[in-house]
Amino acid sequence: MCTRSMKKLLFLSTILTITRAKTFDKCELARIFKRAGLDGFEGYSLQNWVCTAFYESAYNSAALNIEWHQGKILSMDCGIFQINRFWWCLDNDTPVTLRNCGMSCSAFLDDDLTDDIICAKNIVKLHPGMSAWATWNSKCNRKGIDHFVAGCNI
Repeated sequence: MCTRSMKKLLFLSTILTITRAKTFDKCELARIFKRAGLDGFEGYSLQNWVCTAFYESAYNSAALNIEWHQGKILSMDCGIFQINRFWWCLDNDTPVTLRNCGMSCSAFLDDDLTDDIICAKNIVKLHPGMSAWATWNSKCNRKGIDHFVAGCNI
């Protein structure tokens, strides 16, 4: 029988076993986002998406931010968009009613951004837009963000 501590350790080791992580440059990421239909998606420009990815993960596909309290994970954000495990991932201890992306958070930690983008689109549709990302609110929304795609020839 697995104890709670063993389950936590197993979960974390699964999450941290990252084989294909990558830090993108802004133009490469902008091209990926544009091909995936993010430019103009739900009224948000490509600059908004690239800006959000910069402030959330510094363009690192394996970015992982874990907030602990007394040995318990309070919050975990994963991948290029720092998708929150509790609200958006399909993991063993996430309440069924909140599994809006239907994927495990470990899916957001590799260099294939397809699942990250699919989930980000779901978040924008289900949440009031990009305001789901605090960094978008404080760093990108109504700011001069054209430099996030400047020089990318997009």
